[in-house]
Amino acid sequence: MTFGELGDLVVLTLRDPAGFVRTMRRVDPPTGARWMALALAVSLSTLLAMLARLAFPLPADDPLAGLLASPAMLATVQFGALAFLAALITAIGRLFGGAGTFDDALLLIAWVELILVGLQAAQLALMVVLPGTGSLMSLVALGMSIYLTIALTRALHGFSSTAKVAVTFIGGIFVMGFLLSLIAAAFGILPEVTP
Repeated sequence: MTFGELGDLVVLTLRDPAGFVRTMRRVDPPTGARWMALALAVSLSTLLAMLARLAFPLPADDPLAGLLASPAMLATVQFGALAFLAALITAIGRLFGGAGTFDDALLLIAWVELILVGLQAAQLALMVVLPGTGSLMSLVALGMSIYLTIALTRALHGFSSTAKVAVTFIGGIFVMGFLLSLIAAAFGILPEVTP
């Protein structure tokens, strides 16, 4: 696949998420390739996070400093969180009558993450040239992540209501955030909150 074809897929994803899902179902990559796409996305994201840490060191007392100190831990947590998100999208979608499969959800999550890696690279480059743009790019990446996840989940399961998918997605994020914070506290990644 060429860079031009990748660019066309990104444009298709943004303009017509349902069309992208149909295209991916026609291509139907094997399960192993879907896991490799997720591993690639996580590896690139971790590499960029490490470069950002070198260029812009965090204070030692920052909760993320511990997580960013270990690339392997960061990659493991991110990989697990994204795989869990794919499972959550599949299970909740099926609960509400959706037709999506875990393999397709995994591919879509990996694809969204690869798009976000592109934004992460642009953010890092802009922060070096124009330091004040980091927060703006973070907001753009967050907005794009939410939009793509909701739009692709809707297309994956064949749902007609974007609003219902959005409400369910936000509820799922709260559940996932709670579970991940428990896991992070158990492994000592984030400090436990004391009264």
